[in-house]
Amino acid sequence: MRNIGTGKVEHFLPDGSRREIEGEVEMRGDRIVVTEIIFINGQPGGAREINIPSSMCIVYWKPEVYDEM
Repeated sequence: MRNIGTGKVEHFLPDGSRREIEGEVEMRGDRIVVTEIIFINGQPGGAREINIPSSMCIVYWKPEVYDEM
């Protein structure tokens, strides 16, 4: 099973709304970690990691060549 790569995560919040996050997605146990690149004046200026419980989201992988190590 694929556990790391680029994709989009659809996170369902407890109030019934949903949030979409794009970036580098990694599955760690029962958590999904999404790393977003922060751009400042068009240049990469940092990164932010967001931890989400895997039971509250859906992961959409972008197609890419992948080989699990």
